[in-house]
Amino acid sequence: MYLTEYNVDITTILSTNTLSMKIFRSKYFKVNIPIFKWIDYAFIREGYLGGATVYYKMKAENIYYYDVNSLYPFALMKPMPQELIRKIKIFENDFNLDSFFGFLKVVVNSSKDIKLPLLPCKYNGKTIFPTGTWTGTYFSGELKAVSAHGYKFKFLEAYEFSQIDLFSDYVTHFYEQKRNSVGPKRFLAKMHLNQLYGIFGSKHDLLETRNIYIDDLDQFIGTRVLKSIIPINDKIITLLMHKNIKDDVILELNSDLDIKLTNQFYLVKANVAISSAVTAYARIHLITFKIAGSCVYTDTDSVFISEKLDDKFIGSELGFMKDELPGLIIKEGYFLGIKKYGYQFLDKKNNLVTKSTSAGIEKISLTFDEIIKLSKGEKFIKENLSD
Repeated sequence: MYLTEYNVDITTILSTNTLSMKIFRSKYFKVNIPIFKWIDYAFIREGYLGGATVYYKMKAENIYYYDVNSLYPFALMKPMPQELIRKIKIFENDFNLDSFFGFLKVVVNSSKDIKLPLLPCKYNGKTIFPTGTWTGTYFSGELKAVSAHGYKFKFLEAYEFSQIDLFSDYVTHFYEQKRNSVGPKRFLAKMHLNQLYGIFGSKHDLLETRNIYIDDLDQFIGTRVLKSIIPINDKIITLLMHKNIKDDVILELNSDLDIKLTNQFYLVKANVAISSAVTAYARIHLITFKIAGSCVYTDTDSVFISEKLDDKFIGSELGFMKDELPGLIIKEGYFLGIKKYGYQFLDKKNNLVTKSTSAGIEKISLTFDEIIKLSKGEKFIKENLSD
């Protein structure tokens, strides 16, 4: 199938992410995608934030559960950043956010009275949704979206980009394949829809593994930052080396060494602007459903809310909502943390059904009584007997 439809030999591919990229490059790649120097990459990566997973109430009754049809593929259909046009460090009083496309470093000021915080930031390595004042880097579309909900910004620095429709043909092809296929072909289509965007956000500081002759070690010591040296035999060793080292780290190392290291991989062979825009578009899309009713819990691509959505939001097309419990209402639910919740509902035969999710253990393995105990702060041991 891959040879016939995409001219890709999968025996040359080492990961499914790479396979998605190979298909995109071989069949749908129409323009050059720029890669960044480290200084530009570092600025934009500050704005690469994850999905909007937040819990607002611990207990709720009579709620609805909706899921977005292919949220990230839907986001891929939006305008993507292409060429870096300019960097702005001095802002005039008449700076117009509405006409700007790119990434901005801003001081955020939000009212502490906001019931549902909408703008995320990184704190101790985690994504949170705070209120108050903080500094962060964001995709312009997200700042525009939240500015209508009580957020104000002081602009510090900006990278302006041109726009391009980059992925529509790719997404349309695989979404139609997903809708019209069953079994493995449907699974593969879903995989290609969800995996492509992430490869553009590959980290800058990567590790390279290489086998070399011991006699050649000196030249690698002089041009790389080595993490470890593993002997293979009396002639060959394996080097684990940092690549794409930050320029300031190289400069600091050189100031203390007689030999001079060089950063031969200063270009980042990825485009974090694309990944950052995709995740921002995904968060933007969920804003409507967060504020449509009383939101109880939201995961990356789903919401639990206390008001039924209007039929105009429901459908099978990209970006529309799917009722996860068609025609049914969750009788009672407990939301204890990120990806840690349980609920009960009556099915169409009037049977009481319990569903639970808790990161680290098997789905549906908690009873509703156990979920209630957890909500009260009780602890217990759950043995996994699935093996």
